Amino acid sequence: MAKQNGLEWVARTFGLEPRWTVEPNIAKVELLARKHLQLEQNACCNVTFYAQGAFNKLYKIKTETRRSLMRVTLPVDPSNKTNSEVATITFVRQTTDIPVPQIITFDNSSENELGFEWILMEMLPGETLRTRWRKLSEDAKRDLVKQVAKYQAQLCQNYLPGIGNIFVDQVVLPMSKQLLRRTVAKTKYEVLFVDRLVSMIFFWGDHIAQDVSRGPFENSQDWIRARLSLVLTDQERILKTSDNKDDIENSEDAKEIVEKLLKLLPSVFPSNTGTPELNVLFHDDLSMQNILVDDHEKITSFIDWECVSALPLWRACELSVFLKGRDRNEEPKRAEYAPDNGEDDAGGLTRETHDNEGVNSLYWEHLLEYELTMLRGLFLKEMEMVMPEWIEISKRSAVQADFEEAVQNCDNGWRTRKIKSWLDALENSRHWDLRRSFLE
Repeated sequence: MAKQNGLEWVARTFGLEPRWTVEPNIAKVELLARKHLQLEQNACCNVTFYAQGAFNKLYKIKTETRRSLMRVTLPVDPSNKTNSEVATITFVRQTTDIPVPQIITFDNSSENELGFEWILMEMLPGETLRTRWRKLSEDAKRDLVKQVAKYQAQLCQNYLPGIGNIFVDQVVLPMSKQLLRRTVAKTKYEVLFVDRLVSMIFFWGDHIAQDVSRGPFENSQDWIRARLSLVLTDQERILKTSDNKDDIENSEDAKEIVEKLLKLLPSVFPSNTGTPELNVLFHDDLSMQNILVDDHEKITSFIDWECVSALPLWRACELSVFLKGRDRNEEPKRAEYAPDNGEDDAGGLTRETHDNEGVNSLYWEHLLEYELTMLRGLFLKEMEMVMPEWIEISKRSAVQADFEEAVQNCDNGWRTRKIKSWLDALENSRHWDLRRSFLE
């Protein structure tokens, strides 16, 4: 079993959460930074805690000549997650115009001074799009969406051999399919290649130790079947061990949904078509929090490339996360909203970063919905110009995309009823938009 020193999975109200059992030693972060930035002993090197994600802690490193970040990671998928994140960023830098940080160096082993895997990378300027959104001009927002469309098209035009993650050929990894180990790019780390998936469903909790295929997968059916098998195992375990009435009821619903998805899987994703599936790198969490924008209203970076995988092209032909939301076709009238009540808005924007200018946060929520509705139309028009086939694939793969949404949410008790209703309709050769229904 893989070593996961420093990691503990803790049961919370809505499931398991990863927790650090040991805090990274900031003095050792500084020692590593000095060593790999090749600083003199008396040179300035200021290291401060910067931010934290689900699996990482980031440290800002400031010297006289540069600013860098050290990304220290929990061993949720030892070696593989760090290796793949480095390879993915390297691939994006080499094959697209997408601005991403340069990797200075990394260690995908915890056998080092720090006791954790880490990546040292340049720190790019800018604030998150979420923070800057209200300050941006209308033209800047339109230009930004056009730029995202261009970047998304570039990723969709670089085909990869299999469903999996990109790795750098620095360590020996178990290879299930030598065919898929074809070089996808030359780098200073020798080569990049596609191998097993590094994805939350495959390492969450005890999933990392379960005997299940992790890829690389040759087709969508095999990829989805592997994920459903993990969910099914979870539900069967709960039904055998739990005496909580609500947990049992939720697991029975989830098990029923999984079994129906498995039954319908071959008809929605036939594996014997004779035509190889096209796979591309797809950033499935391109939220406002993961886009950096500078004072000139320009994109400076897409960030958070961990667990970003090579997925089927049909999966990549969808809106970026930051553009998704409820439709609102009429611009809200500010005068019709109540005064500010002092609460943060529903989108998670806080008073520390946003001034509600005396009007209730509901106005800002509705305004954002309206803006995004208009920008979604712009995005689709732009994609039709830069990559017409993206639009065609998106339209004809609507059932597959909804099926994938059902797979992602099959054990989400809040969405059980809608998924069951959608599956019943699908069994009777009817189809309605499941993804849109989740936004209502």
